[in-house]
Amino acid sequence: MDCLTDDLPLLELLCAADEVRVPGELESSFPHENAPDAVTDTYEVDGGQLLLTVWHGRLHEVIYRTPAESAEDASRRNDRLFAHYGQGDGWTEILDNGFGRTYRRTDQQRYALWSYTMDITTFGTMHFHQVKW
Repeated sequence: MDCLTDDLPLLELLCAADEVRVPGELESSFPHENAPDAVTDTYEVDGGQLLLTVWHGRLHEVIYRTPAESAEDASRRNDRLFAHYGQGDGWTEILDNGFGRTYRRTDQQRYALWSYTMDITTFGTMHFHQVKW
């Protein structure tokens, strides 16, 4: 059975900002509060919102605020997202803090966060992660 999260856009981290194509309406654009020179755009898409952070002209972070209707739908969505952003590499769980899980791609070039309490999934570059925290 299809759900809204089955058709979420899959983006390429580190692509040039002018190459990012999101099938949705731009809702807002604001400077990132912790990363100089970064801008976060929020798009309304089927199933929720996407937050895209561009830093130094490249896409460095994608946040999926796309709550699933069931645990099975969330699992299917996350499997699809982790496979795409893994680009053939696996993921290692680093931390489960009771609110969500933090992951690192096996090549240590990407991170992922999944807040299972809010059902928000984030993917980004480790270089940006070090700057924003």
